[in-house]
Amino acid sequence: MKMNTIAAIATAMSSSGIGIVRISGEESFQIIDKIFKGKGKGEKKLSKEPSHTIHYGYICDGDEVIDEVLVLIMRGPRSYTAEDTVEIDCHGGVLVTKRILETVLKYGARPAEPGEFTKRAFLNGRMDLSQAEAVIDVIHAKNNYALKSSVSQLEGAVSRKIKDMRDKIIYHIAFIESALDDPEHISLDGYQELLLQALMPLKEELNLLIKSADNGRVLSEGIETVILGKPNAGKSSLLNVLVGEERAIVTDIAGTTRDTLKEQIRLEDLSLNIIDTAGIRNTEDVVEKIGVEKARNAA
Repeated sequence: MKMNTIAAIATAMSSSGIGIVRISGEESFQIIDKIFKGKGKGEKKLSKEPSHTIHYGYICDGDEVIDEVLVLIMRGPRSYTAEDTVEIDCHGGVLVTKRILETVLKYGARPAEPGEFTKRAFLNGRMDLSQAEAVIDVIHAKNNYALKSSVSQLEGAVSRKIKDMRDKIIYHIAFIESALDDPEHISLDGYQELLLQALMPLKEELNLLIKSADNGRVLSEGIETVILGKPNAGKSSLLNVLVGEERAIVTDIAGTTRDTLKEQIRLEDLSLNIIDTAGIRNTEDVVEKIGVEKARNAA
């Protein structure tokens, strides 16, 4: 399947030491040849250079020099997308990074859609769906447990388990089909019991995978942690201490907190979604009643 060449800024849009513009597709090398000028005498064509090499020079739009850069070239399929890929390491100013991207687009690339580099990696067989999903989890990991889990999935831990189970199921399907096609030589007598013995462990393994997905979601999104108690018990003060700033209003007046207040903190390797709630008590105040009901629901 032919796919056109895409480009995008691969680093955050903020002032920093380095910015990266990534180009991927079959015209990547032709585009970089048009805008890159090597340091020193003589014209340097990066399309002629070996894969996985870095080159020092300038990005230019015609005679205008935009920035001093390092350019990394990677020939497919040995790249993230499994396509010819170019990464331009420039200075990390917002304006200069955008100017380089605009120049790349001017000379033949189109803007990449959100997640399109990973989409191409998936479509080109560079990674399977579970690995593609793990990429965003690695980026947004909020604690070490979530990061380790995401990296393990990115390396193919889940894929290998699924492939192993799939291979076992396909074996039994093939055996049954062979027996139906050639009943004289392949007997299914007693096979039902053998099949049951083979499938029960697979069923248990699938259930464990499903449960581990729920555990992984808790680790990545944070554990819901409700602070519950009577009015003036110190719930809001505890939230402020845990968060490290005055997020909740604290007074001597009972019933100050009337709504739930949610903040996320890291406690060693865990993320906790701390929820401050209204004090539990019987009250005639309509607004406080709603707060108490929200507190009970959160609990």
